Amino acid sequence: MTKLQRLEKTLFFLILLFLPTQLGKHFWPNFSYIYSLKIDYLSPAIYSWDILVIGLLIVWILQKPKINKQALNLLLFFLLTQVLSLVKAVNTGAGLVRIEQYLLAGLFGVYLASSNLEALLKKMPLPLGLAIIVESILAVLQFIKGSTLGFWILGERSFSITTPGIAKFDFYGTQVLRPYATFPHPNVLAGFILVGLSILYQVLKVKSRLVFLPLLLGGIIVFLTVSRVAILTGITTLSLTVKRKWFLWIIIILVISSPILFTRFSSLLNFDNLAVIRREELSEKAWQIFLKQPLLGVGLNNFIPQIAGNLVAGPSRFLQPVHNIILLSLAETGLVGLLGWIALMGYPFRKILNIVPWLIILTIGMFDHYFLTLPQGYRLLFLVWGLSFLHVRIA
Repeated sequence: MTKLQRLEKTLFFLILLFLPTQLGKHFWPNFSYIYSLKIDYLSPAIYSWDILVIGLLIVWILQKPKINKQALNLLLFFLLTQVLSLVKAVNTGAGLVRIEQYLLAGLFGVYLASSNLEALLKKMPLPLGLAIIVESILAVLQFIKGSTLGFWILGERSFSITTPGIAKFDFYGTQVLRPYATFPHPNVLAGFILVGLSILYQVLKVKSRLVFLPLLLGGIIVFLTVSRVAILTGITTLSLTVKRKWFLWIIIILVISSPILFTRFSSLLNFDNLAVIRREELSEKAWQIFLKQPLLGVGLNNFIPQIAGNLVAGPSRFLQPVHNIILLSLAETGLVGLLGWIALMGYPFRKILNIVPWLIILTIGMFDHYFLTLPQGYRLLFLVWGLSFLHVRIA
């Protein structure tokens, strides 16, 4: 093994290990503000993960590899459809921020699509499993303490259960913190765990007993986040994929946790219905925007600036993307942009042998936006995309 190959292996290990982290430097040009408020979604940022990927790509190119041209061409076509949406965009800077982020994550996907399948099967399980374990332990400690632990080096933000607007769970009058780990929201943490576990067990087919720990801890964390969509998606995935001998254990776990699950889901009908109302209003606004500009939309990453003048239900200004990836794509990039997504994902999706990770992404994407809008989200998306080509190759 040459020095470049060893360096490539080390960088790849670190990229998977730090995939869920968000340590980075944000910059705040004028286009990243709305009503004097800093909006993370619009802000240019350089993350430690980005630097690792850039290093990996440089080392990889120096070795003159055979690049998967199908994956590269699909990525370039997709990026073109997203750029076209900026022709008449009000906030072009915000759109270019997202293009840069998609480009870097997409090139990592091309690297995976161009890699040797057997080599990835050996290199991926350990760092990905460790990432799930570290995030799970951090989340458990946050849940117990009721606040963050100060691991800023991983991008952990500082907050406690008394922080205004923090995600909490009300269990019969007792409020507990929903753990974030190093993610911007518990829902994103739960999504990462589900997709990560599906890659380990459904794509990489890891059989070793050593990976039982990520499964156990990850399952606990999805439960502790009390993310409704993630829990339902996880239960459905388990029902479709596990062997029959495990069904009894699933039923026992559901029965034991039923008081918490009942409280969490029934809250949508009373004190927690604001989440539903906000999603409905954002969906209506997204559809109205699409109908006005159906071909190119209002511009990539321009949904928030577009709705900033319209208040969404709640005690404070709610500046977030619509919680549906299809509506978000239609509103921001129109039919052309949605065509780009369909082309990018459609080719590997129609031939992939195991579609569990895609089903998880699509299911959660009907109720949340982070696979298109947040760093950890589109990193996962392009990770699954890149791996899909490996299955196309051996299909």
